[in-house]
Amino acid sequence: MEIWPALDILDGQVVRLQQGDYSRQTIYGGRPLEFLEEALGTMPPRLHLVDLTGAQTGRFSLFALAENLAKRGVDLEVGGGIRRSEDVEHLVDIGVKHIVLGTQVVIDPGFRRQVLDQFESHLVMALDILEDCIQIAAWDRPGPLARDFWRELYAEGWRKANITDIHRDGTLEGLRQDFWLPWTTESGDFAAGGGVRTVEDLQQLEHWGLARAVVGKAWIEGTIPKEALFRSC
Repeated sequence: MEIWPALDILDGQVVRLQQGDYSRQTIYGGRPLEFLEEALGTMPPRLHLVDLTGAQTGRFSLFALAENLAKRGVDLEVGGGIRRSEDVEHLVDIGVKHIVLGTQVVIDPGFRRQVLDQFESHLVMALDILEDCIQIAAWDRPGPLARDFWRELYAEGWRKANITDIHRDGTLEGLRQDFWLPWTTESGDFAAGGGVRTVEDLQQLEHWGLARAVVGKAWIEGTIPKEALFRSC
């Protein structure tokens, strides 16, 4: 299983939100590059970078940080407020291999067709789910039913998605089997997030057939050892 440590940035600081609620945040400090080096001793092989400010404003703002990380050899996945095709193109040009899109894909069919035509191999759909529906606009409002919408995207040619169980996101409460098992019957290359606390949780996800996991609070607070981030489980 591939483990992607998440680094969420809000107003220049490394933070974790609980269940996507901006009023319930834990601040771990500023200077994201220094934070990574101090926490891990080096750069991780892969990183899931989220612009929480961009998710609220609708404009991704971490281009300089993303370029710096890409130049250091980090296999980078970025998301948060990426709603223009020119921003997708810019990210590809600076070396970002995986680009997570959400809100604009849901609300603008023309955008989703355009980016799929131009950047198919780089695209990852954000399926951030609460009560079976995708949440959009920084998880501020509901979108369509997640599984139905994913089937539409898959039929169009989308293949990768990051699935987040919002009920468990940032809680360290473990996995909800009833949330994850329905996704094991769907077609696609999925990463799982939300509630992951231990290496055993990662192994359970792999047992269910999920090949990737995005891990946030668990790696920062040490319930998953940092050594696990540098190898497959």
